[in-house]
Amino acid sequence: MRKIFLLALSLCLSTSVAVAADENIFGDSDDIFDEQPQQITAENKEQSVLSSYLDSKLPSIVARNIKKQEKVFCYTVEFADPSYEGYMVDEMAIKGSCGELSKEGKQLIADSILSNASLFSNSDANCNVKPRILLRYVNGIDHTDILLSHPCPAVMFFNGRHFVSLNANPGANTIENIIKAYESLNEKFLSPALLGQMVGNGQVITQDQKEIVRRLSPTEAPIKKWNTEPQVEEKPQNNTNAKATGWNKLK
Repeated sequence: MRKIFLLALSLCLSTSVAVAADENIFGDSDDIFDEQPQQITAENKEQSVLSSYLDSKLPSIVARNIKKQEKVFCYTVEFADPSYEGYMVDEMAIKGSCGELSKEGKQLIADSILSNASLFSNSDANCNVKPRILLRYVNGIDHTDILLSHPCPAVMFFNGRHFVSLNANPGANTIENIIKAYESLNEKFLSPALLGQMVGNGQVITQDQKEIVRRLSPTEAPIKKWNTEPQVEEKPQNNTNAKATGWNKLK
């Protein structure tokens, strides 16, 4: 599985590397929880990665999954056409996978977005959200999704019925640079469920998974329809007379 390696002091793309899966992820013990229970507890301890601003804005369960994350996966997304029949997440079409964040990648997001209160503004910004990058923070089998939007600069947080949308206009350049870096790592998305994964990023790890892909995707034709429709030029929208509403509008 590819992991993203990004320098915390810059927003430039660096290299990604392949990491082989362990042959036996559970080890030889009959009860792995009897081996090093203190270490497991320490590894899952909540991290203070959120600014006081975000801590005050996010519901506790949304914040908890971010603080206690065990994996972070990256996806490229866009609004789904009504006729779209491919894979979706949070009602958006999945364009591809941009890998699993490494320790450095997670620190980059923490420094640039999660602990950076100056990124956000409390003022209204009447612009239409355009989904680009979705980061899934996984804790156990629960997760919190963080959506990055550009050119309408916004950061949105999803968990079940909980949804928070924040105006990131002061940090528009930061959001844009992060999006460009992750989009450049985009790869074809494959269903984690078909590969026997729970909430993985849909990238092949084992030989058995390669066989599944070979059987279910025998040609190079796209499985999904998101990249087969002709591009339609977007018309500029006049937002001066109407205030944006709905989950995909930034107030």
